[in-house]
Amino acid sequence: MSLIKSFWKFIQKLQSFVGTFLFLVVLLIISSLIISGLFFDSSDDDQKRSNSALVLNLKGAIVEQEAISADPYQQLLAGEVNANTRLRDITKAIELATEDENINSIILNFKDFSGAYPSKLHYIGHKLNEFKKSGKKVYAYGNLYDQSSYLIASFADEIYMHPQGAALLYGYGSFQTYYLGFLEKVKAEVQLFRVGKYKSAMEPFIRRDMSDEAREANLELYGGLWQHYIADVASQREISPESIIQGIENSDKNLIELNGDLGKLALNSGLVDGLKTREEWVHYMQDIVGKGPEAEGINQIGFRQYLANQLNIADLGPGKDIVAIVYATGNIMDGEMPQGTVGGETLSRQLRETRLDDSVKAVVLRIDSPGGSAFASELIRQEVLLLKKAGKPVIASMASLAASGGYWIAANADQIWASPTTITGSIGIFGAIPNVEGTLAEIGITSDGVGTTSLLSPALMKPVPEKVSNIIQSNIENGYRRFLDIVAEGRNMTVEQVDEVAQGRVWTGEKALELGLLDHTGNIDQAIKAAVEMAELSDYKVVHWEDNVPFEMQVIAKLLNQDGTMKEAAKIALNSPEQMLLKKFREKMALFNLMNDPGHAYVLCVSCMSPINP
Repeated sequence: MSLIKSFWKFIQKLQSFVGTFLFLVVLLIISSLIISGLFFDSSDDDQKRSNSALVLNLKGAIVEQEAISADPYQQLLAGEVNANTRLRDITKAIELATEDENINSIILNFKDFSGAYPSKLHYIGHKLNEFKKSGKKVYAYGNLYDQSSYLIASFADEIYMHPQGAALLYGYGSFQTYYLGFLEKVKAEVQLFRVGKYKSAMEPFIRRDMSDEAREANLELYGGLWQHYIADVASQREISPESIIQGIENSDKNLIELNGDLGKLALNSGLVDGLKTREEWVHYMQDIVGKGPEAEGINQIGFRQYLANQLNIADLGPGKDIVAIVYATGNIMDGEMPQGTVGGETLSRQLRETRLDDSVKAVVLRIDSPGGSAFASELIRQEVLLLKKAGKPVIASMASLAASGGYWIAANADQIWASPTTITGSIGIFGAIPNVEGTLAEIGITSDGVGTTSLLSPALMKPVPEKVSNIIQSNIENGYRRFLDIVAEGRNMTVEQVDEVAQGRVWTGEKALELGLLDHTGNIDQAIKAAVEMAELSDYKVVHWEDNVPFEMQVIAKLLNQDGTMKEAAKIALNSPEQMLLKKFREKMALFNLMNDPGHAYVLCVSCMSPINP
C-alpha cells in the first residue's frame, strides 16, 4: 500500500512539474512576442502620423466577456480555438477615433471574423454612423462577406470586394438535429418535465421534428430579426428593401445570367461599390491615407494597439462616484464559475460587492445569457433586490440574449433596456433527466439494489420512480408560478397578463417592449445614462466590475489568440465531416453538464444558445 501511495505522490509531483514547465514555456513565448513587438512594431509611430486609418480587425465572435477556462493548461494542450473580440473594445476604439485628429478613417477587416448575434452587429453599425457624422469615412474590404460581416460592412461609405469573392445573404433561421430515433435505437430516453407550450427546450430529445408551437414562435422571432437586418442594409446602401429581398430570392436566376460570377452579382445588386484585388485595394487606400512603414503597407493602426496607446490613466484614479457594470454572460449555473459562465454564487458575490462599496452609486446589470439554473437565477435576483433596498439603482441592460433565467434576473431591476433585436422572454421552466438503462443492458450492464424508501433509484440507470416524477413535475409547476409572480411584481402586471406572453415564448426586444416586458429599447450607452440619471450623478466613472483573471490564464489566452500552426491544425482536425457530426452531438449532450440545479429546475432557452446563422 505504501508503494502505491509513493507512486501516487510521484505522479502528483510530476503533474505539478509538467504544469509549471508548460507555463514557463508559454511565458517564454509570450515574452518573445512582447520583445518582438517592442523592436519591430511601428504602431506608436503610426499613431503620431496624421491621416491614419484605424483598422477594426475583428477576430472570432463578438462577445461581452472573454470566456476563461478553469484549467488553462488543458486549454493549451487541447489547442482550443477561442479568439474572440469584446464588444466594448470595438465601440471604445470607434468613440476615441471619432475625436482623434490623427485618425481620418476606419477600415473594416473581416478576415478572421466568425459572426455575432444581431443586436451586437446593429450596435456596431450605430457607432460607425456616429463616427461618420464627424466627417470621417469608413471603408470595407473583404474576400467574402457572410451575413454577419456584411451587416457591419453596409455601414461603410465604400464597400469593396475581391473579384472572386461573394456577398452571401440568406436570411435568419434555426434548424435543429433531432435525436429521438437514435435514442430509441440505443434504448435510451430523456425524461422531461416542463411547463409552457412554447418551451421547446429539449425537443430534440423527445421528438423527430419541430413542434407546431416552436415553429410558430421561431417564425415570428426570426421574421422580426430579418426585418431589422433588411431595413438597416437598405437604409445604408440606399436600396429599397424589396430589391434586396427579390435579389436574394432570385439569386439563382441572376447568377446564371452572369455565368456564375458571384462578384458581379454583388456589384450589380448594389451590395458592393467595386471589385478590387488586394493589390488594387492597398494602392487605393494608400492614395487616401498614405503608405505605412512596410513596403506595401497602409498608414494604419489596429484597434487593439490603438486602445493600448489611448489608455486614459485619469479614468483609473480615485475621487469619483462609480457606475458599476456587472456582467451576466453565459449559461447560469449553481456555484462559483469562471468568467464566461454565470455562477450563481459568483455573480451574487459581485453584486454584493457593489452594494457594500460606498463609491458605487448605481449598477448596470449587463445580461447576455440564455438562462440556466432556476436556483442560481433566484440567488442573483435576491442580490438585485438588496441593491435596490440599499438605495442603489439597478438597470438591466440586455445584450444579444436575455432569455429564461436571463430574464428572471432582470425582472426586478428598476428599468429594463434591450435593443430591438435582443432575444428575450422564454418565461418557462423545465427539468430533464436522462435514462440509459436500456443502452447499458444491450451491452450486458444492469443495475439492482435496495433502498429504504420508494424514492430511491440509481441515477441514469433506471426510469425516475413515479413518486419522484410527481415531485419533480410539481416542483416545475411551482417554479413556473413563481416565475410568473416575479415578472408580475417586477413589471407591474397581473399574473394572468404575464402568463399570456409567457408559456416559454421567445420574443425580439422590439416585441417585448410592446408586451410590457421592457421599459425601453436602447443600447448599453443609454442604460448607463439611465443609471446616472436615477442616481443623480455628475462626477462619475464607469467601471467594469469583473473578477481578476489569473496571470497564467491571461498569458495562455493571449497565446491561443495568436495566429499559428497549432490553431490551424486544430481547425483542420475539427472540421472534417465526421468530426463536425460528432461535435454537434457532443455539444447537444454536453447540455446536461450545464444542468447542476439542486432541484432539477431550469429556466433555460436552449434554442437561443446557437448563433442564428451568422
